Amino acid sequence: MYLGADVRATTERRGSKAPVPPNIHAVLTQEQRISLNKVEDFGWQLAFVRQPLFQEPVTVIVSPDRERYAVLELDGEINLHPEIVIRH
Repeated sequence: MYLGADVRATTERRGSKAPVPPNIHAVLTQEQRISLNKVEDFGWQLAFVRQPLFQEPVTVIVSPDRERYAVLELDGEINLHPEIVIRH
């Protein structure tokens, strides 16, 4: 997966934390990993993982056209109408 210059700009603004942690398989639940593998077959990609303090990580995926975002819930369900703010 190519993340390109957008990742560099994001990590510069927010410090050293990358949008996708290097230990992503340790962060995702088994159900999330299974669902991610399935949606990748349709062109969706892992966009980023928000890791708020003292809360569960929020895993966000993006559509192939990069127009839609969804949250990959802990149980593997895909929430196409998440209550999150995406900064561009």
